This record gives sequence, C-alpha cells and structure tokens, in this order.
Amino acid sequence: MAEAVTLPNNFVTVFHTITTDLDIETPWPKPENYVPKDAKEAILIWGGASSVGQYALQILQYYGYTNLIAVASKKNHRKLKCLGAKWLFDYNDPHVVSSILNTGAAQSLTGAKPGIPRILDCIGSQKGSVEPLSKIAKCGSKVAILLPVIIRDSSETEEPIYEMDAEKVANWGDGVEVIGVRTHFYLDVSGHGWYNKWRIKY
Repeated sequence: MAEAVTLPNNFVTVFHTITTDLDIETPWPKPENYVPKDAKEAILIWGGASSVGQYALQILQYYGYTNLIAVASKKNHRKLKCLGAKWLFDYNDPHVVSSILNTGAAQSLTGAKPGIPRILDCIGSQKGSVEPLSKIAKCGSKVAILLPVIIRDSSETEEPIYEMDAEKVANWGDGVEVIGVRTHFYLDVSGHGWYNKWRIKY
C-alpha cells in the first residue's frame, strides 16, 4: 500500500504541472479525433524514467503530442520509446546539451516553432538537470522544475542544501519563464478547470 499510494500523487503532479504551469491543453473528456493545435512542438522531459516522467510521457502521448523528448539513462530508452518518447538522450553523455540542440528534436517542424517551448524537469538537481536545461531553454521557453532544487546531496559529513526559488539556481536566458512546482500544493488551485474536472466527489 505504501508503494501504491504514490501512483495517484505522481499522476496528479504531472497533470497539474502540464496544465497549470506549462499551459498544455488537456480537455476532458478528450473529444473524439482530438489533435492539439501545437501537437508537433517539442516538449522536453528531463528525468523521463522517473515515475513523474513516465506519467508525463503517457499523458502527453494520449493527448496527441508527437515530438516528445526524454532524457534518461540509456538502459531505459526502449521502455520510454514505448511510452511515447520520439527522441531519447542519455544524461550521462557529456555532449547531451549539444546533442539535443543540434538534432531534429529541437528544429522547426511543419506547423511548429523551432526550439523547445516547454520543458519539464522531474529531477530538480542544480548540477544534474537545471544547469543543462538553462543552456537548452531559449527565449519563449517555459521551464517547470519540481521543487525543491537539490544544491548539495547529503553525505556522512554534510547536510543537504535545497533551494525553493528555481530562478536562482542557474543563469537563465532572457525571455525564459522558470516555474518552481511545489508538488504537494496542487489543491491550492481549486479554481482551475482541470481540478474540477478530475477531482472525485464524495
């Protein structure tokens, strides 16, 4: 039961983040033959193999987004491709940032804007995910980062260091919108339409 209880929490975290923070349309019930107007625009999920990342891929694929980029260790690539990822990159690759920027993943596609308009960081590590993403995000990008950002992991001799202000932890380019996602505070947005559509009434 302790493991099972995480399933709805992670699902709602993703749904809250992509609708409220990244402004991705997720109509419910989904109309028959529904195709999002920006279906071909790139969406990057850093930490695609995490529980939140896997839900993000599945929800976005369900709604018809076809240019999904996942960053995860190579051993998870086959699974993530089955969940909807079109492009797969290994965060262990020292050239991962340039690889993402220089391939078709971030290039202009028919009916889509160039670059990566929406980015979801499921890891929230200053060195491991936030700093690389700050080099990928361009003017007009929205970046949602699950909080807290880990500045330093704990060790036998040191306490961990966390930061709740996602804008402080990297040098973001002009015109990049950075959103820190407080994952357990989605009930505070009860006025949003997605909440009213998905909540269970008792």
